[in-house]
Amino acid sequence: MAEGMSRKEAVAGAREMMGLEADSVILPASERPLIRLALAVAGQWRMGPVGLGGMRPIALDMVAVDVTARWLGITPDARLLEGLAIIEREALKLMRKDQ
Repeated sequence: MAEGMSRKEAVAGAREMMGLEADSVILPASERPLIRLALAVAGQWRMGPVGLGGMRPIALDMVAVDVTARWLGITPDARLLEGLAIIEREALKLMRKDQ
């Protein structure tokens, strides 16, 4: 089916068939520490007030991220925190879309 297509076109077609967005975040296997950390801190959000008594997540709790990273044996560096910021931004977009 993908004969005659470039790799980019074939990947886009496969994503469309699977119902995935074209701009999904894909991390390479070399990012295992980032993936482990992101999964470990998935529930550690700073909450902010919205409306009358409502709360919504506004950012990851970076103190909890630092403590969790060191507990997992991961040394947080600029590259790791940059990757985590990308995941945080995408997660916030998804959470706001669901509200």
